[in-house]
Amino acid sequence: MSDARPDDPRPDDPRPDELLEDVAVVRARIDAQLDGVGCVLAVMSGKGGVGKSAVAVNLAVALARSGQRTALLDADVNSPSLAKMLGLRGLPVRLQGDELLPTPAAAGLVLQSMDFFLQGGQALSWDGLEGEGAHLRSVLEDAALGDLLGRTRWGECDFLVVDLAPGADRIPALGRVTGRIDGAIAVTIPTEVALLSVERSVRRAREARVPLLGMVENMGTAVCPHCREEHSLYREAPVERAAADLGLPLLARVPFDPGLAAAADRGEVFDAEGDSPAGRAFATLAEQALAYEPPGPEGDSW
Repeated sequence: MSDARPDDPRPDDPRPDELLEDVAVVRARIDAQLDGVGCVLAVMSGKGGVGKSAVAVNLAVALARSGQRTALLDADVNSPSLAKMLGLRGLPVRLQGDELLPTPAAAGLVLQSMDFFLQGGQALSWDGLEGEGAHLRSVLEDAALGDLLGRTRWGECDFLVVDLAPGADRIPALGRVTGRIDGAIAVTIPTEVALLSVERSVRRAREARVPLLGMVENMGTAVCPHCREEHSLYREAPVERAAADLGLPLLARVPFDPGLAAAADRGEVFDAEGDSPAGRAFATLAEQALAYEPPGPEGDSW
């Protein structure tokens, strides 16, 4: 009978010094690939269902249409959605030598996503057939995210917009694989539950010393498909006050537009160039991103 206690390291587990060395190697590779990127901008939310991915995609489109060279990373390695939203599902991984290449998308964007490594509705399993990898799940997820960031040839671009998975732990997880997060935007809907979750995400971002541009209110109103006027969608919670309490500006209010959702389902870029409330909101958000300057080491926007 073994004398090992349940909390003893397993014989095949990597030693802490080996993990630290691996992190250093991964970070150096990521730093090299991000050398030509002007601003790494993360889009986060405290919970799912608030339209964070739609905000990330349409912010990237608005930046690209303003003349910025813009790339997108779908950092949700378990449930990637951006390839579907951009009409790229089913395309193969693009390789050049030992490097990954991002996939060209509409509006001049390029995208990297775990979706290109999966077939159909295939789901990732980190645990193994007998659950042998369960205790290493977060390490494996970090490794996958590190590979998407550090093995992709991003080239010269002005913005890399990173669409994070929902959850307050996603910014620290990104920070474990790269020290290069120039700024983050928090997306919420105007409900008390969503605001509680996004507040936790903001606090975790500050603990990780990630600078914050501000908050985006999504789907507080809806655009009528007939009269094109905006109407309240929720019993609105005070997003602007919540942002002020956290010391953050409210960057934009994006109304729900049936055309935006339909375009995402079809894999097409939303026609934000028309005179629509949602299009104007995304243009405003892009202007805020263009005007943003990351704080210095002692900045007050952490």
